[in-house]
Amino acid sequence: MSTIRIDKNHIELLDRLISHLTLRGNKINKKDLIAKLIEDAMIAEGIGKNEDLSSITDDHAWKGLEEVFELGIMDLSEKVDDVLYKLNGEE
Repeated sequence: MSTIRIDKNHIELLDRLISHLTLRGNKINKKDLIAKLIEDAMIAEGIGKNEDLSSITDDHAWKGLEEVFELGIMDLSEKVDDVLYKLNGEE
């Protein structure tokens, strides 16, 4: 657990938000609200809580570009369209 410092203006805004949510029947404390706001922001940015940042290596296009070296093609641009748009007919 960490402690964060919030300026007075934002504490007042946080209190107003909690009051608003409480009036609507959603009882929540500051800690839980901040945690929920962080999780929602991560979802909005397309970042999962447990997202594996190395997932790019599992990407179809990335794997195709790795194969370029095995084919002996020196210029990656010769294979990019085939990989990205599957022009070679392979699925």
